[in-house]
Amino acid sequence: MVTAPETLARITRLVLDLDYGDEQERLRYYETYALAVHLQLIGLPAVGAAVIAVAGRSATGPVLVMLATAFVAILFGLSYLRQHGVRMKAIALSERNRGYMIAYAVAYLALVSAIAFRGSRSGFEGGLAIGAASGMVLGIAALGAQARRQRSAEDAPSTDA
Repeated sequence: MVTAPETLARITRLVLDLDYGDEQERLRYYETYALAVHLQLIGLPAVGAAVIAVAGRSATGPVLVMLATAFVAILFGLSYLRQHGVRMKAIALSERNRGYMIAYAVAYLALVSAIAFRGSRSGFEGGLAIGAASGMVLGIAALGAQARRQRSAEDAPSTDA
């Protein structure tokens, strides 16, 4: 029986089993895909918000299906990183990554606002908007608290004497 990690490893070998040339070219290839994922994480919800704002309530379902499909692919990638011991938490909370996090939050805030203002105030869209907004606020607060703890830990005097 094939397990999920084996399937993910097989897909990874299929996708990455190409001749990229030297190590520098391979690194540029991977950097390009990392940039593409970041731009998708910002662009897809922003475009989804614009579509919902223009087309109205009927566009909510297709936009959410599109976003869910994109995030399933990203979750597979994150699973692969976790399987190979990549320090994701340190990267996600780094000072350089905070600009992306702010851009993500703004894009999703636009999406949630479009759903809330163009959808119904009750039912699925209302609950989705309220839940997403509450989750975003809690997520931003948690990231702020984590960043504050990280700065405190960095500023604390070292006991390694």
